[in-house]
Amino acid sequence: MYVGRFVVLGRTLSGDPYLGYRVSSRSFPNRTILTTPDRAMVVPTSDAPPSNNPYISYNCLRIHGDVVVVANGSHVDPIIDKVGLGYGLRDAMALALLALDYEHDQYNTPRIAAGWDLARKQGFMGIVGEGQLAVCRIEVPSGQAYLLATYERTEPTPIALQGETAQALCDALFASEYEHPVAALAVLFANGELHMATRTREGS
Repeated sequence: MYVGRFVVLGRTLSGDPYLGYRVSSRSFPNRTILTTPDRAMVVPTSDAPPSNNPYISYNCLRIHGDVVVVANGSHVDPIIDKVGLGYGLRDAMALALLALDYEHDQYNTPRIAAGWDLARKQGFMGIVGEGQLAVCRIEVPSGQAYLLATYERTEPTPIALQGETAQALCDALFASEYEHPVAALAVLFANGELHMATRTREGS
């Protein structure tokens, strides 16, 4: 099944919170994810054909203090900007999704996001589509995770991911059952630190 890009909100068996993001694409497979200490970026690979599509390059992860957010587009930036201004994660997510709306491409692709407020131990997922706007707090037990995708899985859906490290979770995310994986990212909060890992398909 093809579900497009998706975000994941989960906890390891040890109870450590994590986020995941996977680029899945039939149209633009030549992409990778680059990381810095406070963000991650989806960018074309060096061999990618030229494109003027505004939706193929963007920050997909941002961090501000105890708040970490992943998303399938540029709305991750205003979410974190609002958090920096003092908004709670729920309100920041809702305001950004409402303001930017879904992607006005040929598929009217929804914008999706997932985030942890680590200080408050609260996780949220949000989506805006052509006929949908929702932000919800998700209670995630240890060893469980939820997925939210641009197609088919447009409500929080349980997903089975095994791993106690960022790299193991990233590999599991990349290898999950959904079709056309391009690149994956996992960020795990463990032992008082954030750990990031990425993976890109071979040949990219």
